[in-house]
Amino acid sequence: MKILYIITKSEYGGAQTHVSQLAQYMAEKGHSVGVMSHLEGEKRKEIKNSKFQIPNKFKIQNSKQKRNEIKFYSNPYFKNSYNPVLGLKAMAEIGRAVDDFNPDIVHCHSTVAGFWARLCIKNRIPTIFTAHGWAFTEGVSFLRKNLIVWAEKLAAKYCSKIICVSEYDKQLALKYKIVPEGKIITIHNGVEIDKAKSLKRKAQNNNSKCKIVFVGRLAEPKDPILLIKTYNELTEEVKAKSEVLIVGEGEKRKELEKFIKENKLNEKVKLFGSLSREKVFEILRESNIFVLTSNYEGFPITILEAMSCGLPIIASNVGGIREIVVSETGYLVNKLDIEAFKKALTELIENPELRERMGENARKKVEDNFSLEKMLRETEKVYNVIMSPHHNEL
Repeated sequence: MKILYIITKSEYGGAQTHVSQLAQYMAEKGHSVGVMSHLEGEKRKEIKNSKFQIPNKFKIQNSKQKRNEIKFYSNPYFKNSYNPVLGLKAMAEIGRAVDDFNPDIVHCHSTVAGFWARLCIKNRIPTIFTAHGWAFTEGVSFLRKNLIVWAEKLAAKYCSKIICVSEYDKQLALKYKIVPEGKIITIHNGVEIDKAKSLKRKAQNNNSKCKIVFVGRLAEPKDPILLIKTYNELTEEVKAKSEVLIVGEGEKRKELEKFIKENKLNEKVKLFGSLSREKVFEILRESNIFVLTSNYEGFPITILEAMSCGLPIIASNVGGIREIVVSETGYLVNKLDIEAFKKALTELIENPELRERMGENARKKVEDNFSLEKMLRETEKVYNVIMSPHHNEL
């Protein structure tokens, strides 16, 4: 089988991790794989050098069969824009890649690339679109929401199947009549359980500070400044027992740096910038609480990774997060509710036993429900059904 993956950007993020995992898994199984994106920088190297390791159980057992090389197609016209001029240029690049690679299946991801790819190919080649959180979700302006709903309804005509990474997103698509129910399916994101198990949490002594970690792009839809503002309002006694670690890069970094400086939090808040997934996992295993303050979300892989490392979660109650975080594994908080975030942070900072109990529950929930193996195999099943003459039987 020849599979072409198309995604808008190559920056670090959940959708990019998802595509990397799928591409490498399918290549490991002997399929021919291509990836088109606005590839640049570290993400291009990361996919090319296979830094995202596939668990041994997925590796090809026949030593004579080697993993196929992944072919890359750069599309410089992929921007977060519906500009028709850029769109036409992007479609021309897609057409050239399709002619060169001659795929059996096209699997597109992210809003912009998914839109132009489907309009270009028009399902002449079986096409799948994965929605990593709809761009018309809660919190989006009325005008933008209606424009995107129209665009998604148009593009949905030109694909064989839509995959949502959360049940929330599936129901949102059905609510806005993006696609008939028989054409859409939920496949949750997954994480490498074996890898998480191998990363033992570092022992904490009674004098260790409670480490609160945030991992995400410092931009919309994340709201990292809310975390810092919340932390700044904690009592001095609680702050003395804790510190905040922020992993990620983006346009909100300057705002964060300004707030940290003005409120003399330099010794309490550390900005790490963008890190490899290996480094992220190292920080997670040294931390005690994971916080995600988002205004809207799909189904964040970062929460799954934190839970797989045994961390309790404090997160905004948006999107598919409520499908991961329950009372036994952490706290769901209304977005922008600083008082509720303060209460949750204080309770977990002051109660090490509660942190450990919730963290163990979180790890078990991921192991039981959100493995990478499950996500890969369910997606592969979609490919096989789409390629069969009875593709409506999924």
